[in-house]
Amino acid sequence: MPSTNERDSPSPAEQTGEGRQAADRSLNDIAYDAIKDDIISCALQPGEDVSEGLLVARYRMGKAPIRNALMRLRQEGLIVSRGRQGNAVSPVTLRDVQEIFQLRLVLEVTAVRLAAGKVDAARLRALNEAAHATHAASDSAGEAAYLRANRAFHRYVAECAGNQRLVALVVSLMEQHERIVHLGLALQRREREFHHFHDDLVTALIEGDGERAAQLTEAALRGGQKKVMEVLTASAAEVAPGELDVSL
Repeated sequence: MPSTNERDSPSPAEQTGEGRQAADRSLNDIAYDAIKDDIISCALQPGEDVSEGLLVARYRMGKAPIRNALMRLRQEGLIVSRGRQGNAVSPVTLRDVQEIFQLRLVLEVTAVRLAAGKVDAARLRALNEAAHATHAASDSAGEAAYLRANRAFHRYVAECAGNQRLVALVVSLMEQHERIVHLGLALQRREREFHHFHDDLVTALIEGDGERAAQLTEAALRGGQKKVMEVLTASAAEVAPGELDVSL
């Protein structure tokens, strides 16, 4: 009779199967992350056709991980199916902009109220400092780095609120917001047009002043919405078909 250790150990065949599953998951995640990053940064532009074959060639990956990534991105609304015509990057509409900011107003104002007094001061200051990093004009990599740093700042604040569902929603909205900002920057070539720093908010959060943090967050979001809407509306006539739908 085999020992407990022998009985509980996976067979070589099982180990091989588990290894393949882990590799498949890894490739699926790599494909998903790569395509999603390109959609958010507008390297894959709103309305652009993205056939399975095109993505296989672009990312030099097999059909299975690309297919899995497309399924996940359709569920998130970043890819839309065109039936027999294949898939396309979802367009950006002014309604999208309004809805994203409306939800950010609800969720992030709540998040900063809950997070006030619960943040690690050193970590919050470091995240804010990262968002202050400067870059040269027309430096798309620097702009993307700023937006990632900004997302990390907001994510940490949401985490300090102590509600994991809130964190997931805030991160999702920040990703969608970044896509809109990238589109606006591409249209206007205003590399610092949408920058917003958090110095006063950092102070309020560290001091535990939830109401002050909420007021600052609401003011920043309303100002950001106004700026984004102005840029996108002014640029609508110059946008390539499919990039921006001005319908509400």
